Amino acid sequence: MFSIIKFLQKILFFSFLLSCGNSNNKSLEMSRSFLPKASGENNEMLIVMDSAAFKRDIGRSLVNTYGSFVSGLPQPEKKFDLRYIRPRSFNSILKHAKNIVVAFTLDGKGIDSEILRKNFNVKSLQRMKSDTSLYYFTRRDQYAKGQIILYLFGKSEKLLLGKVEKNKNLILKYFEDEVKKRVKNDLFRRQEDNIVSKIYEDHSIKIKIPFGYDLAKNLPDSKGNFFWLRQLEPDHEKNIFVYYEDYSDYNWVDFRSVLRIREKISKKFLTDSENRKVSMTIQDVFPIEYKDVIFKNYSAIEATGLWKLTDLSAGGPFKSYVLYDHKKKRAYYIEGYVFAPGQKKRNLMQEINSILNTFEI
Repeated sequence: MFSIIKFLQKILFFSFLLSCGNSNNKSLEMSRSFLPKASGENNEMLIVMDSAAFKRDIGRSLVNTYGSFVSGLPQPEKKFDLRYIRPRSFNSILKHAKNIVVAFTLDGKGIDSEILRKNFNVKSLQRMKSDTSLYYFTRRDQYAKGQIILYLFGKSEKLLLGKVEKNKNLILKYFEDEVKKRVKNDLFRRQEDNIVSKIYEDHSIKIKIPFGYDLAKNLPDSKGNFFWLRQLEPDHEKNIFVYYEDYSDYNWVDFRSVLRIREKISKKFLTDSENRKVSMTIQDVFPIEYKDVIFKNYSAIEATGLWKLTDLSAGGPFKSYVLYDHKKKRAYYIEGYVFAPGQKKRNLMQEINSILNTFEI
């Protein structure tokens, strides 16, 4: 919490300094209502810095941070699709990107470093030089609506590299959280309100359902305590299912329960309609990643891994939560999974995660 408070203080301080730093910057003077909409994909990112520095350790550190791989996918996919831009090439079109990282040091000798430093007034540069605890701040909607820019700076490359390496989770999370907000806003512009109402009526569960999903299976109460949401597209499908069962023993909810409950659900509800011997199971190529988390104010177990059909005809990534409601003495298993052969799955799973996070009991 303390680091977040310091983070906000730096944002406020440097936002003021930057706004005073270059009176000729028309984009800073322009009213937000006249700004263009940020362009590009949610996970695209520009890294703007001196070309020589980009090739050295500080550049490699930024690439490794934002270009790290998403866990739980069958093929390697990076968290952000990175594009390096030299400051002298950072034109009005590129400035409309949704995610931008600008990095520079006060001792940079090249023309690119000088271009970046010109965005700041003397007072702000002196503050950066005298207070080495400062190394970043952010701007929203500087050149386009829906845009975020992270400025990283240091007295020297060595000092900046140390700050980035120490705080890489923080500067990564800043962009990841923004991507989650964008995905949520885009996904729920239209919803399947009738299905939302039906699920609440039959299961007393609230969950947002984007337009285009069908209620593939609905078994309330004694019929099964289960429902399955599905969106079928020509080249992929997205699925959400929820199962719940009454238990008096909270210890039922543990790491082993993820496998146990999923096998039970698969054999009972998720079998092939033409061959009931074929069901969903867990791939053993990669181990499941488990985490103890707080999910919707409940202690829960988060699991990320790969699923497959028992006849090996299909497979893909999944994410699930097991949680226990002490008042109802009821355990819930919720899962989202994707089938998209030959395609990248990062963006599809981002949508799945967004839906799962609307679950309420």
